[in-house]
Amino acid sequence: MARNRDPFTQALSSLRERIHSGTLAGGSPVIVQDEAERLRLSTTPIREALARLSGEGLVERASSGGYVTLRFDATAARDRWAMHAHYVRIAVELNARALGALRPPAPPFDASRPIAAANRLFAAIVCSAGNQVLWDAFQKVSGQLDLVRRHETVLFDDLGDEALGLYAAYSEEIAPGFVATVGRYHDRRIGAAGALAALVFGCAGAPVAAAVEERE
Repeated sequence: MARNRDPFTQALSSLRERIHSGTLAGGSPVIVQDEAERLRLSTTPIREALARLSGEGLVERASSGGYVTLRFDATAARDRWAMHAHYVRIAVELNARALGALRPPAPPFDASRPIAAANRLFAAIVCSAGNQVLWDAFQKVSGQLDLVRRHETVLFDDLGDEALGLYAAYSEEIAPGFVATVGRYHDRRIGAAGALAALVFGCAGAPVAAAVEERE
């Protein structure tokens, strides 16, 4: 049975990586036949993978009936960062109601990968809340934000300190302190949404500089 899923897994992994890496830029059509030939697969697993990615919000149905990758502009980035923050806050509240001052354990902190470390902490908090609807919504938004996360190192030079601060705030017993830290983390990215979106689109020079100036 697992063997029958291999082509689907291969197609899904390849398409997701190409979207996250920017190889398939935002708003680009995804040609089923071209992807099938590239991966030396039939069109069936490609279509299945695109249906899954559509559910994740990484591709959208085009008016022509095919698929296009999500065009992640500044407004989309701002909205998704806002929802990401909202989901984390809901999870913190649910955990506080269930556990009081106790906190679900944080995942190990990896100083060499601060972006991933922060993501793992947020995911652990939401997962531990035990709400499947909340978890599904969080995963979808978080997966879409992976399109811009990879560019954070261009704009922020203190990601390690920021992630360490998140972990430190989470370890404290006073929940409002952590919620405030989460708010600052997300507000920073909401403010930088224009610059991050410009980087996703592959803009360089003046457009990116203008977006940075706008957020400042």
